[in-house]
Amino acid sequence: MSQQTRVLIYGASGYTGKLVAEQLAKRNIPFYMAGRTQAKLEKAITVVDARLEEQGLNVRCKAEVAVAQNTLEELVPLFQKVDVVINVAGPFMQVAWPIVEAALEANCHYLDTTGEQDWTDAIRAKFGNEYEEKGLLLSPANSYMWAAGALAAEVVLETEGVDSLDICYQIDNGLPSEASTKSFLRMVCNGVSQYYLEQNEYVAWPNDVKHMVAVPHRNALLGAHPWGGACEPIWFKDDPRVRNCKVLTAIGEQLIDPVIAGIKAYNEQAAHLPAAEREAWTNALGDSMMAYEPEKDCLDVQRSVITCYGQGRQVTTSLSLNLSAPYTWTGDICAEGAERLLNGQLKKAGFQSAAQAFGHRELLTRFHELGFCSLPA
Repeated sequence: MSQQTRVLIYGASGYTGKLVAEQLAKRNIPFYMAGRTQAKLEKAITVVDARLEEQGLNVRCKAEVAVAQNTLEELVPLFQKVDVVINVAGPFMQVAWPIVEAALEANCHYLDTTGEQDWTDAIRAKFGNEYEEKGLLLSPANSYMWAAGALAAEVVLETEGVDSLDICYQIDNGLPSEASTKSFLRMVCNGVSQYYLEQNEYVAWPNDVKHMVAVPHRNALLGAHPWGGACEPIWFKDDPRVRNCKVLTAIGEQLIDPVIAGIKAYNEQAAHLPAAEREAWTNALGDSMMAYEPEKDCLDVQRSVITCYGQGRQVTTSLSLNLSAPYTWTGDICAEGAERLLNGQLKKAGFQSAAQAFGHRELLTRFHELGFCSLPA
């Protein structure tokens, strides 16, 4: 592969940015570590190099630091140097508009790691056609939530006649980062924008209800939440194969119960406020719940199973997809997507899930080889 720097991570100094950087380095792909603060970016490179050394790998972080404020004026000239932008700066609906617009203007493929359903739907509506016309990929949610469920769903949809999907993410010992906590809180507190698909129409979940789920690999019932609604209903909206799609997340009682309590407090104290004040309220709640960067996750601790049930007129089927170390895998799916884009392996341009953009079977085979997931039959 050419050693020209053609990939850029924006927001690279944070938890997820360092994970993406680590996986790009393992693939020997040079990239820009970009963001607003030089010192933080330089420190992040030091952390990534230390992680690579701890793993006994004879590679280092081939990164150039690029400082740019989150404005079109500063981002477009920077993005014109590369082919792929990986955006990890969130909450996305609050800060990411200039980044996706600048990538389009600079003729870059755009990947991000959002978990925000409303952001995913908003950029589909505003930018999807323009990216497709330019032959560029617009692919949000290159992350455990919600790319893993999309991969599982595509396997289930291989069964002819399936038109309804019921997906559950279950994870042990979840470690959301500070940015992810704020991102999801702004979603889960919103009582009118966590949607599932019913007969190809969006229907809002109640925001303060804990749902009990029975996953096939556990004896006990688990508490779950729509967790922002997920992006699978957005991916499959208007897909002729799918009529119904629901997604729940069982992220652990240590997180579900405090989140439900926080949502109830929001409903009582902030739901009536103007939008900017609501966002500030959920940001403050996020700071109170997660004000530090967690340790990197581990294949033997942060284990997950994504269960997808499929149903049609005359058929039912299911898939349980093991996927461990979800945050590390988030870094890897971003790096894998970037590598495939650089190699000309894009299958579908425009607004696409990673599963559609690169092929679900191809990705699952690759991630199985890397030790992250099971390999469906």
